[in-house]
Amino acid sequence: MYEKERIQSVVMDGVRLEIVATRLGEREWALSVLNTLGVSSNWTEFFPSAHEAIMEGLEAIKTEGVEAFTVVPGFDYLQE
Repeated sequence: MYEKERIQSVVMDGVRLEIVATRLGEREWALSVLNTLGVSSNWTEFFPSAHEAIMEGLEAIKTEGVEAFTVVPGFDYLQE
């Protein structure tokens, strides 16, 4: 049976994010980063493995910073 999804939780600067790799095909994985408000950032490119997708998500969080995934214009109402 194929693994359909892999999730890795990450806490940086006191903020928890979930990196989610979802299988689309035999060697095709989608990537998203989910914040605590339930808002996800989704990649438009696909990855050959869950591991590569998760590593890309982790690198993006390290490079772009937590704020890139938590400060989302238009979703301010979720914080009220």
